[in-house]
Amino acid sequence: MGNDHEIGGSRSLAQSGLRRLMLRLPEQRRRLQVLLGSTSWPYFDELFAAYDEACIALEAFRHDNASSHIIEEYEVVSAELEADILRELDRVIVWPSD
Repeated sequence: MGNDHEIGGSRSLAQSGLRRLMLRLPEQRRRLQVLLGSTSWPYFDELFAAYDEACIALEAFRHDNASSHIIEEYEVVSAELEADILRELDRVIVWPSD
């Protein structure tokens, strides 16, 4: 049962990460939207979840006035995840799921 919660939680994080990225990169929104209902979604699921977690952490660090070093580190992590997602998006063929 715990495993089902983790899977659902991961999917929720991934969907949240996808939404964040669509807001951050509106010019890529159309390409990103088609992933949700595609056979490629499982491949991107972990990347979107990681992106969401990095963004949440970055927001918390900024809110708590954390050291500039940790904020800069998470800005880099978020930017690298964005770049990774876009690079992978260019590599995959998105097929609708049945």
